[in-house]
Amino acid sequence: MEKIQESKTVISTDLIFLDSELKQQAEVLSFIIETAEFVGYVAEADELYEAVKRREEEIPTAIGYDIAMPHGKTDAVVHPFIAFLRTKEPFQWTTKNEEMVRLVFLIGVPKNSEGKLHLKFISQLSKKLLDTEFRAKLLIETDKNKIFEQLSSISI
Repeated sequence: MEKIQESKTVISTDLIFLDSELKQQAEVLSFIIETAEFVGYVAEADELYEAVKRREEEIPTAIGYDIAMPHGKTDAVVHPFIAFLRTKEPFQWTTKNEEMVRLVFLIGVPKNSEGKLHLKFISQLSKKLLDTEFRAKLLIETDKNKIFEQLSSISI
């Protein structure tokens, strides 16, 4: 008998975290990925963590404007997702790069997902993040549901 998958959306309030005290890339990634595993988006947190870290070692995903968009494509991802974490204070994303980060968008996609799903996510998210007003709202909004609505306005 086949296991019935619960329908999940790409963006969920379960994966939106506001004003985190975390101050290191590894802590942020672990926290988001472990939560994604707990709520059913990821089957093996360690596998996704390693995929994201390998990608970060190739080219760090801090893109300026206090934003990082780490991502991983692996069979450990059960359902594609975009998680959002905002920290209270900016922190240095990598030791090799002085880029400061406060808004982290972690993108996880299954390895066998159609084509370049993660690249489509990154492209659409990047376009929205160019909007100064959009970014400003992400930095000050205190209601997780309003952040969810804002992120859901991104066409994916």
